[in-house]
Amino acid sequence: MPSREFAAPRSASWEETARAWLAEPHDGLVPRGAATVLVVRDTPEGPSVFVQRRVPTMAFAPSMYVFPGGGVDDEDATAELDPVAIEALAHLMALDVATALPLVAAAVREVEEECGLRLSVADLVPRAHWVTPPFEKRRYDTWFFAAPLPQGQEALGTTSETDLDAWVLPRRLLAAYAEGRAVMLPPTVVALEQLAEFGSVADFLADRPSITRIEPVLVDLGDRLVMRSNLP
Repeated sequence: MPSREFAAPRSASWEETARAWLAEPHDGLVPRGAATVLVVRDTPEGPSVFVQRRVPTMAFAPSMYVFPGGGVDDEDATAELDPVAIEALAHLMALDVATALPLVAAAVREVEEECGLRLSVADLVPRAHWVTPPFEKRRYDTWFFAAPLPQGQEALGTTSETDLDAWVLPRRLLAAYAEGRAVMLPPTVVALEQLAEFGSVADFLADRPSITRIEPVLVDLGDRLVMRSNLP
């Protein structure tokens, strides 16, 4: 697997937490299951994706651009979803149905709660599996999915957890990230880079990427901290 280093967020509190963990490494909290979705639509310039910027007061990923999503709730394990579609997704995720169901249910529920879209389970495509490093005070075991904007529906900002909601071309948000005008975690950056490689939503959703569990490793390079990730 190719190794890649991502710059750490420019935050004194984040660096303090990270350096404390480096001084005394430990396993950290058990990650909470979570799911997030790249909702995409076609434009004359290529696929765009719906993103949200989290408010500065959020305990996890403050002021960062993210895709709609969130943690798995207890009721997600008993959600009544299309069993055929769930079985197909579980196969693509290399999980059993009981493990996949709450993750898929969380993806569908969170997208509706955060931007008002009602997704079809059959339209979801698994894209990646990332785990928050152990030094973080909040940890998530997150599955990334992609889905087309449902016909006749409109994405809206329906949560108090974000202060900006927008459709963006991936290359433009990546340019803002490179210039320091947008803050994102490594999984978001990689997902945008992958989306930018495709000329249409159909081609993107037809892609079946290799999915492995990715957990960035905190590394002290002396003059700076980075998160090193082995990408599939």
